[in-house]
Amino acid sequence: MYKLLGNPKTRAGRVMWMLEELGVDYDINPCGPHDPAVAAVNPTGKIPALIDGDTVINDSTAILLHLGDKHQKLTYPLGSPERAQMMSVIFFATDAIEQPLWTFAKHSFVYPENVRVLDAVRPALRHEFGQAMTALDKMLGEQEFIMGDDFSTADIILGHLGGWAKGSGFGADEGRVGEYMSRVRSRPAWKAVLKVAATKSKDG
Repeated sequence: MYKLLGNPKTRAGRVMWMLEELGVDYDINPCGPHDPAVAAVNPTGKIPALIDGDTVINDSTAILLHLGDKHQKLTYPLGSPERAQMMSVIFFATDAIEQPLWTFAKHSFVYPENVRVLDAVRPALRHEFGQAMTALDKMLGEQEFIMGDDFSTADIILGHLGGWAKGSGFGADEGRVGEYMSRVRSRPAWKAVLKVAATKSKDG
């Protein structure tokens, strides 16, 4: 059984989504960054971390790719054109979409108050995010999912980022992009993650 370290309201949520889509058993410790349980397996103290037997995997994207390859689901064979295309979408998502959201978060509550400059960087971040949404709209076109008919790991990352963007006041809920986000985030696996997140919040 897998063991996941990380609060489901963080990037650990996208790992939970993957695990739910795969239908595999897992336990979750909804701890935060630098928790002793995390520090014991990740020198950076960052979450999420996945314990797979004797192996520890850090970084949500690395974890998703590992799970997809291991279970041969939500991905494509190594060396295939489809795999390369999926990876290009994932890199786009983490570089162009996640980066402004993460920078916004760091200047909102992560950094010490004396180094936060949110008001100064906010316009640039919104501009960058807007450009990414324009590109994502073109990439989607009229497709159901980002890879066409197949729901994949890339959709999990994009869908998770869509929720993050909405929670941060960035949007990603209009036009074809908004329809896409609603579609992927209505999946039973993501609803299961939200249910767990709500339960853990009440417990803790």
